[in-house]
Amino acid sequence: AKFSKVMGQAALQPGALERLPNPVDEQTALSFCGKCFDRADWEMISGGTGQCAKNVFVTTIEVRNNPPSLLGWLEMWRIDELCDFFENELDVCSPADFAELDVLSVHGLNLKRVQQLHFAKAMAHAEYMKAHGLDRPPSPLLLWLEAWRLQRLLPALKDLGVDAKEDIVDLDAHHARDLGMKLLEHKRWKNATAGLLEQLRHFDFSSDRKFAAPSISVWLESLRLQKIRGILEEYGAYELCDLADIEAHELKTLGLTQLQLKHFGQGMVQVRAAQAKACADGKSDLPTFRSFLESWRLSRLIPKLEELGAYQQLDLLDLDPDEFRLVEMRPLEAKRFEQALIALEEEFLGPNGLPAPQSAAKSPMATGVEDE
Repeated sequence: AKFSKVMGQAALQPGALERLPNPVDEQTALSFCGKCFDRADWEMISGGTGQCAKNVFVTTIEVRNNPPSLLGWLEMWRIDELCDFFENELDVCSPADFAELDVLSVHGLNLKRVQQLHFAKAMAHAEYMKAHGLDRPPSPLLLWLEAWRLQRLLPALKDLGVDAKEDIVDLDAHHARDLGMKLLEHKRWKNATAGLLEQLRHFDFSSDRKFAAPSISVWLESLRLQKIRGILEEYGAYELCDLADIEAHELKTLGLTQLQLKHFGQGMVQVRAAQAKACADGKSDLPTFRSFLESWRLSRLIPKLEELGAYQQLDLLDLDPDEFRLVEMRPLEAKRFEQALIALEEEFLGPNGLPAPQSAAKSPMATGVEDE
């Protein structure tokens, strides 16, 4: 009953979008969107004709339901000037968080009349998103970069004006050269950007398809939880895997706000999933890069490998055989290096040379729903 007041009854039914008529007239749009109906949007997509093609209407709804970021969603509702307040004062990190806000928390906004109208539409949409399972934590730029072990590129990306990972699709080969990537970083960049385009085509903004777990600081920042870093350290949690040891009754004693508890719970879904696969912090089932190389008596190669952009064991699999010479190995080191690669391939690659299902499941700690 609560949600029938914020969206039209038709929008709440299974298969609602598929059952829309073609074309969609204004009355149907009003009935479908309820309080979320936006006159400016309708005039743009209908061109003043009073109707629009079904696929145009459906795409408009899907774009609204799958915003790339909180700022992008607020821009849709034309209240993006309030983003800083919501993020920094209220710790809001996703549109559905608005459904958790109480009247007192937004009382100090002193909204102007038109802002009040837009805010009411945004709140109605937030309730709808929460009801339909569209409540996903964001995946900001740094989290995406860490996923692909490309965080070294962050300053150069910022210099180019990249603030969100979706901005990366606007970079061409000329811009990429300005990033000063190392050999293996460039290979990961190509894979990462190709995957990013695919995600954008499917409105999949919160999944990283990553090959490394983030650091605890970046994980906390992505969930607007950086304020509780000190609290967690006082409790003895220093790495991501430590968080899984906090039990529900202990969590209540940490003095977190309602939204902080919600974000912590969302993130913990991924932490527990990763812990179950023995890779909660990227170290539980893998030795460090240095110790792995030391175990093969290849520690002398560390500076050269890092120069090429290899920071973890899996990075070594990006080296092609004709690139081995760049590592400048001695004859016996070359033999041991090839044996080490065979061991990595057997553990992490399937028969087709792609990541095996178990390794793909072991390594990600994405914030998207597909890993849950």
